Amino acid sequence: MSVESAVAYIKRMRSDDEFRQKMNDLSEDESASWAEIKASGFDFTMIEFKKAQDEIYKEHNITPM
Repeated sequence: MSVESAVAYIKRMRSDDEFRQKMNDLSEDESASWAEIKASGFDFTMIEFKKAQDEIYKEHNITPM
């Protein structure tokens, strides 16, 4: 598991419309969402995801609300 994997996931969500739609369609089912994340080659925890968000914010000079 890694922050790097979570960053890659976020970047793919931002750039791949089909992938984003698939993940949005699964968003109501947490276990299905995590299964698809792992099946898509990503491996991270929610804590790592939050750290990845912070990295993306810094990269794009965004101040979270």
